[in-house]
Amino acid sequence: MSRRKNLNSDDIQQFFEIPSGSEDDLELSDEDSDEDLIRIQDLVLNEVETCPEVLQDDFFDENVSIPSPRSSSSMLVIQPTSSSSNTANVASQPSTSRQVNPRSSRVASRPQAVPTPRIISPSPQPVRPARPKPKREYIWRKMDFQPPDTTFTGIDVLEQPYTTFETPLQYFLHFFDDDLLDHIAEESTKYSIQKDCSKPVLVTKTELKNYLGICLLLGLEPQPNIRMLWNSILGIPLIIETMTLGNFEKLRSVIHFNDNINYKPRGEPGHDRLFRIRPLLETLRKKCQAVPKRETLSVDEQMCATKACNFLRQYLPNKPHKWGYKLLVLCDDKGFAYDFEIYSGAENDPELRLPDECDLVASSNIVVRLCRSVPRNQNYKIFFDNYYTSPELISYLAKKGIHTLGTVNKGRMGMTLKMPSQKELTAAKRPRGYSEGWVATVDAVPVSAVLWLDSKSVVLASSFVGEQPKYKVKRFCKKRKQYTEVNAPNIIGHYNRHMGGVDLLDSFIGKHKIKMRRRKWYMRKFYHLLDVMLINSWLLKRQVETQRENTKMMKLREFRLEVAKALCWCGPSIIKKRGRPSSFVSDILDERIKRKPKLNVPPKDVRTDGMEHFPIWSNIRKRCKLPACKGKSFVICKKCNQALCLNKDKNCFLSFHK
Repeated sequence: MSRRKNLNSDDIQQFFEIPSGSEDDLELSDEDSDEDLIRIQDLVLNEVETCPEVLQDDFFDENVSIPSPRSSSSMLVIQPTSSSSNTANVASQPSTSRQVNPRSSRVASRPQAVPTPRIISPSPQPVRPARPKPKREYIWRKMDFQPPDTTFTGIDVLEQPYTTFETPLQYFLHFFDDDLLDHIAEESTKYSIQKDCSKPVLVTKTELKNYLGICLLLGLEPQPNIRMLWNSILGIPLIIETMTLGNFEKLRSVIHFNDNINYKPRGEPGHDRLFRIRPLLETLRKKCQAVPKRETLSVDEQMCATKACNFLRQYLPNKPHKWGYKLLVLCDDKGFAYDFEIYSGAENDPELRLPDECDLVASSNIVVRLCRSVPRNQNYKIFFDNYYTSPELISYLAKKGIHTLGTVNKGRMGMTLKMPSQKELTAAKRPRGYSEGWVATVDAVPVSAVLWLDSKSVVLASSFVGEQPKYKVKRFCKKRKQYTEVNAPNIIGHYNRHMGGVDLLDSFIGKHKIKMRRRKWYMRKFYHLLDVMLINSWLLKRQVETQRENTKMMKLREFRLEVAKALCWCGPSIIKKRGRPSSFVSDILDERIKRKPKLNVPPKDVRTDGMEHFPIWSNIRKRCKLPACKGKSFVICKKCNQALCLNKDKNCFLSFHK
């Protein structure tokens, strides 16, 4: 190894030599300091080039930074370790702008050689721009809120094509249309080839419809094991006749929604955590966004229950199902989902914002994205809880002509709002039903804040309603053990009437939910979206029937059964004929079904699909199922399994299938 070269005392003396024309404790001029720093760099760098092993020297614990020769304020810092044999007499040197910080105050009797300090270039640290926090310096005044004109001017009446639907299957196929089913069938076939090219599975649209029908039936009759549905004793005959267990398992193993070739791994630009289900998600969102919206909407969280180990799984302790995939849903007060997005951890990504959207906090940005499909300046009302509410969000949406209301945390309203705490209200002995109201102007928009004392205090903020007028609500008094009437502000009544849309949707899903365990995480989301679209179809049919002033509504269980039967029996598509068909046969059959629920009559979609309705001969003569026909026949339909007259005098077979 080469001999280590150390700096002698003369070199050290040159480092601390005061340039001419400068004074102690004063900043050096640019010209003198530059020449001095250039000389220091040349001396140190020459030592490093001739003796590179000095970089490995552990004599010094601190780094020595070599400043730029053009910087007059830069300082050379030398910090040697405390060693009895290697110290430098630097205490007696005059004070300069360069700092010498020895760890030991002991001075050697004679000057010792100082080893060459090691030089480590500092690595550049990325500077992340600091995100400016919102300045909530609003002036809150304790006064009555003057509500603006909130007359609803939007269109919430359903028109074509929704009013042309007649059967439950047509409402359901509006969301799962032929284009979406063709895409799923194509991607599933492609995935089966990528999985095992020696055993490809050709998935057709008809098989995919049958698969969806079996999934919907599974929500009506859940089984601990999926194979029990094909059991000869406990199984469902409709499922057994629709598809074999082997074909069902094969189709379930290859069902796919996106091409894996286009997948970008983690860390690369354009990576999407929801890539495998993205086409299905976006298609269903566009279908739901196109439906005319009601006046009152709400934004809340929804859980797709699962305990699978996945990076998208969330834990919400206040939900009935605490573990699962979190969805952020925009609903009306009837439970219809107009828009939704799956939480993936990238909700505050700047790329998700449009150019005309401002950057609010992460939770408020979610509401802004979900409200993109809400028409502007038509006085829609949106309700949410304290996770989303902020004065900036209320002001931003109010400028777009969308009024908002929600519970809010006191800390988000600013320090100028002197709102009493729960302890102060208890100490002042405020009665139950006590309320206070404040008003502030947030970016030229009046915002009201109301405190109401129930069993605990709650704070709400809005842009269209305030504290007045008050009304009476019933609350149970534990001391008297009876219900009493207490005062409540007007903002409480609006919030309680219109906030529970997402919770209502959760209750509908919980009644008949698809319970089918799969190892693929995106399949659990697919079954959840299938349940949501079925409920949307049912609510859409109820709204159309209400517009037609029909008081007889179909229940959710009956609607689900009709859609499942039609998907299991009908052909690939429904043949639409010109003109309005005669409703004489359908009306009488519907009345028979209502009078005799056990009558196994196929739905209208199955009777009129024109697929595989073949007459066959039976050994038993049965009553003809065509209404207003009292004859008997040996001919039955192979697909419908109904006896129908077919002879030279009558052709009930043709009339039944028109």
